[in-house]
Amino acid sequence: MARVELRGVSKSFAAAEVIHAVDLDVAHGEFVVFVGPSGCGKSTLLRLIAGLEDVTSGDLFIDGARVNDALPSQRGIAMVFQSYALYPHMTVYENMAFGLQLAKARRETIDQRVREAARILQIEHLLDRKPKALSGGQRQRVAIGRAITREPKVFLFDEPLSNLDAALRVQTRLEIARLKDRLGATMIYVTHDQVEAMTLADRIVVLQAGRVEQVGSPLELYGRPRNLFVAGFIGSPRMNLLEAAVEAARPGALAVVLPGGTKVTVPVAPTAPALAPGTKVTLGVRPEDVMLGGQGDAAISGRVLVVERLGAETYVYLRSAGDQTLVARREGGAAAAADEPVTVGVEARRCHLFGPDGLAVERASQ
Repeated sequence: MARVELRGVSKSFAAAEVIHAVDLDVAHGEFVVFVGPSGCGKSTLLRLIAGLEDVTSGDLFIDGARVNDALPSQRGIAMVFQSYALYPHMTVYENMAFGLQLAKARRETIDQRVREAARILQIEHLLDRKPKALSGGQRQRVAIGRAITREPKVFLFDEPLSNLDAALRVQTRLEIARLKDRLGATMIYVTHDQVEAMTLADRIVVLQAGRVEQVGSPLELYGRPRNLFVAGFIGSPRMNLLEAAVEAARPGALAVVLPGGTKVTVPVAPTAPALAPGTKVTLGVRPEDVMLGGQGDAAISGRVLVVERLGAETYVYLRSAGDQTLVARREGGAAAAADEPVTVGVEARRCHLFGPDGLAVERASQ
């Protein structure tokens, strides 16, 4: 296990700066996930840690040692790529042993590590096969096993599940989660899939345009997003973000009004800034907190656009009287049908507010 520290790490390609002064600490044995939209810099940041890209400025430490100029082989890391990168002419055993052979490890040590990794990943029966005889999920497990045999200080995963179908993604994700608990190793994982991020991570790093927007536990990011970007990115379906304006500010509360006339008084922390009446804000509410039937502190009327029935839950998309789209989630079926009028309700204490700068207005303690 090892601690990974980034101190003002930046990366530029010619005049284009793609990673902007990132400060981050990854503790011993922690599972940290980099998440964000395509092009946000998450894979580039991982490659900087791996030594596959040079740091333009700042300092990078692994296990207390500055590694800016160290070769990838000197950093004590092992990386699992999106592509399996297996040698087609080698057996599974030979693929998993290859890195140790290059390092001139003893034959007994190689055999012990390969068989232990195969046992952990439940691929002992595949050791004599070649990659062409394996499924996608089995190939990815071999790639992970090859990393395990090196007994690295830090495991790096670059979107390892993106080439798998939905069922295999779920299965392999569970195996990676179990692997984290078994090995107790430091792991850094890149994905654009927030379900992977939420289910695997001890902490999530949300990136946008090469900048860190927020770092925190999955529930912290879900329940207290720092800004509009994080609020809209974390959660599936995404948080409903509705245009609103401040009607009145009172100690511990902000009253806002939506374009359709609905008024909501949202509890805020005593330290939250007082916003003047008329200030444009954004009201956020999670789909599971939008209630069909109009119960709650405020009612929003509209018409149903689409109903998605997924069996255990149903998503109802509607257009409000103020010409804004929002989605409600409920368990089981829903009687709503397309184009029929509907009223939904929200509880003020479950709402989020974001100021004109896009930053969250601190919520009152729940």
